[in-house]
Amino acid sequence: MKMRNSWIWLPAAALLMVMGAMLSAPGASMASDTITLKAVTAFPKTAMVNRALPDLIKTIEKQSNGRLKINYVGGPEVVKSFDQGEAVRRGTIDMILHTPFAYLKAFAPELQAKGLSRMAAWEERLAGVHDIWDKICQEKINAKYIGTIQSVIDFNIYTSKKVETLEDFKGLKIRAMPLYIPFIKKLGAKPIIIPPTDVYTAMQRGVVDGYMWTSDFEIPDWGWHEVTKYKVLPGVFQLESALLVNLTRYNSLPKDLQDVLEHCVEVFEGVDTVRVLREKEKAWEIMKAAGVQEVHLAPEEAEVYSNMAYDETWATVIKEAPEGGAKLKELISKPLKK
Repeated sequence: MKMRNSWIWLPAAALLMVMGAMLSAPGASMASDTITLKAVTAFPKTAMVNRALPDLIKTIEKQSNGRLKINYVGGPEVVKSFDQGEAVRRGTIDMILHTPFAYLKAFAPELQAKGLSRMAAWEERLAGVHDIWDKICQEKINAKYIGTIQSVIDFNIYTSKKVETLEDFKGLKIRAMPLYIPFIKKLGAKPIIIPPTDVYTAMQRGVVDGYMWTSDFEIPDWGWHEVTKYKVLPGVFQLESALLVNLTRYNSLPKDLQDVLEHCVEVFEGVDTVRVLREKEKAWEIMKAAGVQEVHLAPEEAEVYSNMAYDETWATVIKEAPEGGAKLKELISKPLKK
């Protein structure tokens, strides 16, 4: 089953949730003091996943009556992406506005499971899973987990060679990040770790035959549609961003500012997910116009493919974090019952 099929209801429902949340937004008391949090992101400021952040920052400042400001200083050019977890743990920076959970696996391997969740961010809150992520981050990273401003966006494999069966994956070189490696190896392909900035040239020169990436919405921004021929379906996993604040810094905030920060992020979990889904549709039109074709695996193979993605990745998470991984698998492997 394609993950996106279970989210057909999302835009209307999410917008209703956002509207209701905004109407009940808590406001901060008026005061002359201003607190500034220094923040970074794992990707450059211009990256599509970061485009809601200026609006989020303005909303936080407005809702706090100017008492809480976010100084967004940049991305990996300021602190390397994989070093940002340690920077927030030590308090070198106050806040990470966006980083994949998988980038934090050195602190807690069970955090890789976030990308395997079958729940939207707001469903995780209702089911108490948000609190589990928060507890792990506080204990292992000395950071307060505030939320995930994008969710339910799945991942696809994109290739320069046509893949019609599972057998066709064997021997392909696929650009990967840690979350996907067990799955790509199980397919018989070879995972290649390179930064996103090198993907275009790597595809152009045949260093890689494909890449696994969030479905469509960022690809035209990187220009990868120019060197991509096929998009393999179904999609698997989901986008798994974390917004973290150094715990000592968070605890030093007045309670009303803590409330404003958490509420604004919760609102944007709906706002930005809807934005990304709309951007995804626009991006796919650009990709189609450039000649990128969808390749649908046969139903039987699609089921094997999807099961393989989750089974192999869960096996790795549970091996690296036996107790926490097994508990999370039980909690997040099924959508919340409506």
